[in-house]
Amino acid sequence: MAKKPVEHQFLTASRRGFIGGAAVLGLGGKSALAISTTPHPVASQPWFETYLDAFNRADEERFGAYYADDVQFFGQAAQVTGRQAVMDFYRTVRKYLHERVELQTFVGDPTGAHMLAVLRTTLVAHKDWPDMPTGPLKAGDTRESVNFVMYDIAKGLFTRVRSARFSPQKGRSA
Repeated sequence: MAKKPVEHQFLTASRRGFIGGAAVLGLGGKSALAISTTPHPVASQPWFETYLDAFNRADEERFGAYYADDVQFFGQAAQVTGRQAVMDFYRTVRKYLHERVELQTFVGDPTGAHMLAVLRTTLVAHKDWPDMPTGPLKAGDTRESVNFVMYDIAKGLFTRVRSARFSPQKGRSA
């Protein structure tokens, strides 16, 4: 029996294989898996950086356009379904704080259906938020975290977003 070409094996990899491959590639520093089988790869690093730029500028129209109408969003401070619910969540967040995300690592699968990003998030409170879901903040407080975020993508839109925070051992920085 003839062995499948490496490209074909990679293109039909499972999500578990994709994540395993991301780990093998190493998640240190900026990196991108630039193989694509589509003429206009969706889950590309430049495409995602455009999203992050709009997000950091609070350009709701542009960054909101990346979410499917029925997106499932599993963030650190909210678990919501639907583009409108995601946008409402971020409007609430922006009432209290400025959020900036910085791309540390990007890994996209060849089909454009999944991507993984390591993001450094910086929150700066401009107003007291005593009941913030991840813990109270006072005006002037700054909170920084490193998060692993997995995106499922269909037709150029995020259909599911899952985030997990990286917590270094005590005494070590992220």
